[in-house]
Order: sequence, then C-alpha cells, then structure tokens
Amino acid sequence: MKLKHGLICLLLFSNASYAHPLTDKVNEYFQAQKAVEHKNSTETDVAKLLSLLTMDATFEHPSFDAVQSKSEYEKGLLYYLGKYGKCDIKVLNIIEGLNAVTVEYLPPCIDQDGKAELEGNRQKLVTLFEFEDEK
Repeated sequence: MKLKHGLICLLLFSNASYAHPLTDKVNEYFQAQKAVEHKNSTETDVAKLLSLLTMDATFEHPSFDAVQSKSEYEKGLLYYLGKYGKCDIKVLNIIEGLNAVTVEYLPPCIDQDGKAELEGNRQKLVTLFEFEDEK
C-alpha cells in the first residue's frame, strides 16, 4: 500500500507499539526512510522507499515554503545518497484519524564522523501523512 501525501522532514520511525492500519503504513515508510538515511544506503533503498508512494505523492516543507513532487523528492534522495551518518527519530506522539496520521518526534542524527547534531536533535518536528484509498 502506498502513501498519498506527506510532510517529510528527514524521518525515521521505529516505534511499533501502535497497531492501527494507517500507522502501520507510516511505520513501513519510516523503516524504508531509515535505510535511505544511512551512510551505506543504496539506490535500491531509495527505490524501496519510493515504491511505497503513489505516483502523485507530494512533499510539503512549510519551513522552506517548498512543495516537491515525487520525482523531485527522488532526485534529492539520490543526491544525498551515502552522505548521511545515521539518523533515527524518537516518537513523542502519534495521532491517527480522518484518513491521516500525524507524528511528533525528535530527530536525532549522527554525522559520518560519529558526531551528534546537538542543536537539530533537540528540535521537535511534526509530520502529517494523508491517505487516499489506503495509499
């Protein structure tokens, strides 16, 4: 099943304690994102992540006043491929309803030299996934 829309801010998700159908789809997406945001990631990891999305998926980044198409998102993922250290997120809250899932989280990342990005790791982020026909 594929995601329709998402507000994406370099996400990873490992909390499996939620057993709602849409949340399960978001968990699958975040696990694929985790594989992409790793120094040993490959084009296959990017393809797996993108396979979870509908063809017309969009990514909105209000902080940057940007909206990306799936194709633009793919170009960005390939550009940064292998340039990450390791990222993960600590989920603080999940809300599922009205055919959407909202995730509040902290985004701890470590660069390729093993240094934590302290400032960014303390900033709470929120991502909204909207679904259409369970995709």
